[in-house]
Amino acid sequence: GRTRTTLTGHTDAVGSVAFSPDGRTLATSSEDGTARLWNADMPDQAAAIRRICQVVGRDFTANERSEYLAGQSPDRVCLT
Repeated sequence: GRTRTTLTGHTDAVGSVAFSPDGRTLATSSEDGTARLWNADMPDQAAAIRRICQVVGRDFTANERSEYLAGQSPDRVCLT
């Protein structure tokens, strides 16, 4: 229920995020022309999803929900 970490470093909007196959690294790319790797060793999928929502500052698109949420397709993922 509280922010554990704020990921900072990009100086413009984050457009893409992706997890490594083992789920321990989060890759982000930004309109500032950079890509970053983050330690995403999260205790569960819910924590990882909350982190993605914080990083990108938007909800998942329909395609992202389909691709990243293993068949779950709620209308809204990010609650803020």
